[in-house]
Parts: sequence; C-alpha cells; structure tokens
Amino acid sequence: MSLSFSVTNEEQLFEITNQLAPTLKNQQVIFIEGDVGAGKTTFIRYLLETLAKNNQSKFFFQGSPTYQRENQYYFNELNCVHFDFYQVEDHPNIDLEDYIVDHCLLIEWPLNILRKKYQQEALFIKIIPDSKHRTIEIHSENTQWLYQIQ
Repeated sequence: MSLSFSVTNEEQLFEITNQLAPTLKNQQVIFIEGDVGAGKTTFIRYLLETLAKNNQSKFFFQGSPTYQRENQYYFNELNCVHFDFYQVEDHPNIDLEDYIVDHCLLIEWPLNILRKKYQQEALFIKIIPDSKHRTIEIHSENTQWLYQIQ
C-alpha cells in the first residue's frame, strides 16, 4: 500500500509530518530517500519538531549527521536516532539492533542490506522534487501503519 502527497510549500510538508508523528514509537524504522537536495533532512527536522511539540520536550535540531553518521533525540517515551549513510558502502556487518531496541530509527540514504532486513516492517518515504513541487511517496508492507497516517 502507498500514499502520495504533493507539496508546494513547507507548511504542507509540516502537515504531513504532523500526520506521521503520532504513529511513531520505539522499534520502528523509517527510510527517507531522495536525491541530494530533495528535502530529506528538512522532512526529518519537521518530524522531530513535531515529536518534541507533541511530547512537550525541549528540542534542538543537530543538523544532518552526514559526517558523524548519527544524532540521537529523546522525547519522553520516544527516542529517535537520525542516521545518514550518504557515501557509506553496504557491508554485511552493519547492524542496528542495539539502536532499534529502544529507538525509532530515521535513516537517510538507507543501505540495501538494511532495506532488505527491515522491508516487512519499515516505512519508506521517497521525496521527489521537480521545479514546482515535491512529491512525497510513503509506502510500507505494514499496512496498519499506513492506515494510521491517513
């Protein structure tokens, strides 16, 4: 099952993250895909801002973890790790099990090995920009999750 949204401004993007945020919990994986400059990091920033607001938590966005690979955020009951695997090669020893136990994983530039491992339960978000708007495609084999977003 898939959802698709057309976004022409940041307010509309914020509306999508407002729909998604209440569905998140620890032990979930979200893959965020798109070309360089598509808006992946902005999407994650808005999602984290919404989580902070919903959980009445203080929040400071640490930026994209392109070089340090991860940033961690804590919101009362929900913990998130923002990964960025840009220019990281797939390797069979890459394992996120220590993180997923008590975190929701937000992964930019997901590695193929991780896509395969979490394919059944993950949420896949693809951001496709063109000159006038961005298309946000959301799909998952976990249809219950998608029904919660609508």
